[in-house]
Amino acid sequence: MAKRAKQKQPKTSNRKTPAKPRVKKAAKSARRPSSGNSAVPQRLFGTDGIRAQAGVGPLAPHNILALGRALGAWLTANAAPDARPMVLLGVDPRPSADMVGTALAAGLIAECCDVHWPGMMSTPEVSFLTGHGPFSAGVSVTASHNPASDNGIKIFGKDGLKLPEAIERKLEQAVLGGKAQGDAAADGRHGWLQLGRERNYEDYIVKTFRKSFASLRKRPLGVVFDAAFGARSIDLQVVSRLAHSLAFGRTVPEFRVGASLQAGGEAADNALDIYFMNAASPTQPDTHHLINDNCGSLYPAGCVTAVRELKADIGVCFDGDGDRCILIDEKGVVRDGDHMLALLATDMKTRGVLKNDTVVTTSMANLGLQRALASLGIKLVLTDVGDKYVAEAMTKHGAVLGGEQSGHIIIRDEGHLTGDGLYTALRVIEVMLDTGKSLTDLCSSVNKFPQTIVNVRTQAKPPLNTLKTLSKLCGVHERALGQRGRINVRYSGTEPLLRIMVEAEDQATLEEVSKSLAAAAKKDLG
Repeated sequence: MAKRAKQKQPKTSNRKTPAKPRVKKAAKSARRPSSGNSAVPQRLFGTDGIRAQAGVGPLAPHNILALGRALGAWLTANAAPDARPMVLLGVDPRPSADMVGTALAAGLIAECCDVHWPGMMSTPEVSFLTGHGPFSAGVSVTASHNPASDNGIKIFGKDGLKLPEAIERKLEQAVLGGKAQGDAAADGRHGWLQLGRERNYEDYIVKTFRKSFASLRKRPLGVVFDAAFGARSIDLQVVSRLAHSLAFGRTVPEFRVGASLQAGGEAADNALDIYFMNAASPTQPDTHHLINDNCGSLYPAGCVTAVRELKADIGVCFDGDGDRCILIDEKGVVRDGDHMLALLATDMKTRGVLKNDTVVTTSMANLGLQRALASLGIKLVLTDVGDKYVAEAMTKHGAVLGGEQSGHIIIRDEGHLTGDGLYTALRVIEVMLDTGKSLTDLCSSVNKFPQTIVNVRTQAKPPLNTLKTLSKLCGVHERALGQRGRINVRYSGTEPLLRIMVEAEDQATLEEVSKSLAAAAKKDLG
């Protein structure tokens, strides 16, 4: 690994029928199956970095070390003469964080990279600091919304955006081809590991929102933050600087609130009364196995209970690494990414800042969102599922707003380039303060079609067109649904699952279609 050829980085870069939405289909990216858990994985990268059971297959220690070396070799080969690449390394608080993080750091240091490891850090903060700091790359060690037994690796380039697929393939080939091993490189000294935490991201969030929150405040809004025992737990420090008062709670075994901390001084003008629940502590590893366990964005029931009991105005449920959020309105109704995109698009168009009157989302978006945006004259661009594809299409179409139904929203203003659940939630709260409207009212423009997603577990991922029974039945149902529903079938990019999404105007049809398609898929997949 000591000798490297200089590599060139690629550029990234009848009843009246509602009006048919203006939907533009973005160029489809190649579908990539997720890696299996075999000792010699066939692939490493999926639709959102690497994700697998911790310690197995792609995340076996020797593969993690090799990936660190491959990334370090690529960074030093593309660095300026005599420059030492510095890599930011953040982790979420799951039990395997130190194993994965230290193996990566060892590989990077062996290739003469310097590693800055602040400890627990959300993926959006890694992205932000990489794009605005002295780092050649940023790495987030996280499995996002997956259970505590899994882990993963997301890599960001110097621009703060996820690495393009061409570079991921280079790193993958180096690891799987056995090229990322051997004696450590040396240029007089190996790289070094630095610990410590900056406040740049925290200061950025507070600067962005404190002034507008104070000027818009009529009364403090009650907000429940569910950190899912994940990386957003550390952001208690951020939201406390925006809060009029702060309280603590948890949902194990049931929600309860601790003593309130009443703020004084300039905090008296802040716009939020915050209740923080399900927070992990870096110094309490006994909480780390609870990440995403019946809490957070995939399991919002605890936050719904808290919002109702506290009579809060909004609940915010994060996932493990904090790049997405799901909202709860004041009535306890769950509001997903479709609602957030409609709400934010309406506000941005009203203020004249929705560039090109365009929003980007994925093929999973509900028909209700498509019709709501069409009624406002807003164009919708659809991509494959994955925030990377959303970000690429936003760049291509000059859009400043995009995201996924899962709650992964990208708002490209104020220098923000990536999905950030906290930033998204605060933008929604800003609209609530500005308009004086409840979250229920702001979400009323989206009349969502009933939708369900059935997951069929599979050991292999054969091309979809080879699933003959499923393909034939999909055609039958699609013709029957017409404009009154739709079907989307795809493989998960992060789990061994076939996902079957069905939308229909009524629940009975929805259940009938989804049940028959799931049975057909199981027959084809064995």
